[in-house]
Amino acid sequence: MLNIKPLRLRRMTLQMRELTIGESIAIASSPPHLEEALCTTFLNSTKAGVQSTIEGMDNPQNWTVQERIMAVCHYLSVTSDTGPDFQLEGGAHLTDYLDASKDAALQDESISLGELHQDKWHIRHLTGAMAESIERLVGQIDGIDGRLHWILGGMACQLVREGESMPDPVQKQNDFDAFILEKIKIISAYPESEFEQLMFMYMEGRNDLHHLFITNFSNEGIVALPVPKEGEGVAESMSPARFPVRQCISRIAHDLARKPIEHSVQSEPVRKYTND
Repeated sequence: MLNIKPLRLRRMTLQMRELTIGESIAIASSPPHLEEALCTTFLNSTKAGVQSTIEGMDNPQNWTVQERIMAVCHYLSVTSDTGPDFQLEGGAHLTDYLDASKDAALQDESISLGELHQDKWHIRHLTGAMAESIERLVGQIDGIDGRLHWILGGMACQLVREGESMPDPVQKQNDFDAFILEKIKIISAYPESEFEQLMFMYMEGRNDLHHLFITNFSNEGIVALPVPKEGEGVAESMSPARFPVRQCISRIAHDLARKPIEHSVQSEPVRKYTND
């Protein structure tokens, strides 16, 4: 039995337990393109207890995507052969991506971004339930897929106009999916100059919500960017990383599920959105 110490974050203290072999096989047998849904399954399976003063924090769908990545990494730090500061493909380590000092700066509420064409915009955290919705909607709009779909989906979920009412992504999943699908269509139909302004407001707002990991989007979903270190150019040479929950599972579970994989954390090149 693994001895997993409590994970203490600003919004909660999480106690995790080891997966059973049955749970591991079930995860290994799940469709690989539903990573966010699989992450929720993994977190619910390993969650032994959550202490928080915030309502709903016992449900990993309400955690921010950064908190979810942190929980996966906490489990990996115990199960990895390379130790707590485990190694990724290419030689990087967890601490090259984790910025634990920023957890204390986590904003609980949405923050104002300012006004654009008579609309006052706010940005809120991307939660697990929202990420699952974006994932479910992949391929639903002709001409929008891959990284573009994830960027537009993130904007649709996180950007809220003043006075705008959105369905709850946990309690009203189908309504939320339909709402986000329509919002993606609306945003993608913006004039180019207006979209560019909104895009930069979104990127600035995401910077203000940064905690634990600097997240971005790839063709497959959410990735973590390397943390810039003062006086070093190391971060520029490192690829964004993904921490899929399948990496938390033993080789024997993958073999029994007849889905053997390379047992290492993935990294992949992702083009950053810049103002160049």
